[in-house]
Amino acid sequence: MHRRRGSISAACAGLAALLALPALAQARTQIVWAGGPPDFQTQLGRVYSAEANDFFPRTATIHAGDSIEWKGMSINFHSIDLPGRSGADLPLITPTGTLVSGVKDAAGNPFWFNGLPNVGFNPQLLAPLDASTYDGTERVDSGLPFGPPSDFRVTFTKPGVYEYFCDVHYDMRGFIVVKGADDRVPSAEFYAKRVAKQTAEDVKIAQSLVSKASSNPNEVNLGEAGSDNVEILAMFPSTLHVHTGATVTFEMSPLTGETHTATFGPDDYIPNAFLNPILDPRGVYPSSPTLPIDLEPHSHGNGFANTGALDRDPTTPLPPDSKITFSKPGVYHYECLIHPFMRGTVIVS
Repeated sequence: MHRRRGSISAACAGLAALLALPALAQARTQIVWAGGPPDFQTQLGRVYSAEANDFFPRTATIHAGDSIEWKGMSINFHSIDLPGRSGADLPLITPTGTLVSGVKDAAGNPFWFNGLPNVGFNPQLLAPLDASTYDGTERVDSGLPFGPPSDFRVTFTKPGVYEYFCDVHYDMRGFIVVKGADDRVPSAEFYAKRVAKQTAEDVKIAQSLVSKASSNPNEVNLGEAGSDNVEILAMFPSTLHVHTGATVTFEMSPLTGETHTATFGPDDYIPNAFLNPILDPRGVYPSSPTLPIDLEPHSHGNGFANTGALDRDPTTPLPPDSKITFSKPGVYHYECLIHPFMRGTVIVS
């Protein structure tokens, strides 16, 4: 609550004190932006091809009985996971209980991953664990933001400190501090200033990241990540020149919380590999069971090669890098199947 200032009459001062009593305070709703306010997310994407996998503000303090309303989840695909007693977020990708079967390449040859598990989006995230209140015991989860944009509002009923997560980006987390009725909490104006400061700092981080490049002549960074979970969604370098027979390492940035692929071949070969409930195994699995993967213009009948999904999350079996050997001259274009606007070229002479 705000403290009254100035020298006014005793009666007015008494009235102000009465109105300021926590017991008479109305329940309020605090806004938290997943990924930042819309204008900020648009600016990062348009100017820097960047995102901020963070909550704005990262910590919000409210009274018991107040609500948090999360906004902006659908812009850069975030979710809200209040984990309850488990204290841990839900996995994004899980086995489906079925096996890959009958998948062939463009030349008609079976892929090596036939017989391995199919994987898909966690069914728990497709059927949200929605609830209007939270006391830290049972999980409440917004689910994945498929469909029309929508906000997510939860009332916190019990004092405590509650950590929560985004199930999509494994390093994205925030805190809700819930205080008793007699405790003071920051004002909406305070949080507006905090969010403004947080977004300004993230813009500076994005500016510093766009000029980075791999120092290894035979290495490509799939994205570039910095502090505060700011990520540039681009290939570094976007064009790489190598000699025939060179082996190139495709590597996830050390601070990344994202998942990427480096996938070569026709644009229309496996579109939308990561948008269906069961993911296309040609996108998830590497195109070869051993490294380095060999690539030339007729690989798999159409010049296909794929690193498979890569990340640096220690809780998943995905590797942080992959290697591809370019055995013949040519111009090889590739993209990330998860973020198809991330594109690069390897020119082999």
